[in-house]
Amino acid sequence: MVLLFEQVDALTAQLQRLNRPAADMLQPGIAPYDVEDAVAVAGPAPDDLVSMYGRHDGVDLPVGRTLGDGHVIPGFYWMPIAEAAEHYRTLGGLADLWPTRWFPVLTDGGGGYLAVICDAESEDYGCVVEVLPGEDEHEIVFDSVSMLLATAVRCFEQGAYRLKGGFLDEDYDLAGQIADQLNAARRTVDVADYR
Repeated sequence: MVLLFEQVDALTAQLQRLNRPAADMLQPGIAPYDVEDAVAVAGPAPDDLVSMYGRHDGVDLPVGRTLGDGHVIPGFYWMPIAEAAEHYRTLGGLADLWPTRWFPVLTDGGGGYLAVICDAESEDYGCVVEVLPGEDEHEIVFDSVSMLLATAVRCFEQGAYRLKGGFLDEDYDLAGQIADQLNAARRTVDVADYR
């Protein structure tokens, strides 16, 4: 848990360095059982997911702020656990499009998500998958929540995530190289394999 708290703090420090509003909108952490209860509909919550929410319960995006103000990585806002659970309930009714063992954690606000695979029987348990609307194939982008944080911090440090036009921007080639170096499980997956 201590290592994961340090990873969240390192990400927060990068957001503060770039004067991103999201750093000041992170909510206090919540109890492990609150995370486990919310995620239980998808399966057992990986320990690093529980720890991440133990440090902060996502971003509290007040009325009047843009979704971009809440981004913790380019294009994605970290949802509070109650909001993530509400998204899951909505998505759970779309069995053809959304595997029931995937729990959304970050959203782009346009139907795209970074979700954690919560199927303890799967070799991909704990991996983070990028889900794009209307696609049958998606990509495992991080080996775990911990590796999402480690990759994001490295991307900030090496300039793959940067500020452009007042918002977080991504050098996709460099970010992809960094992610490939740190995450062995990266690959395209078919939704049908997770139903």
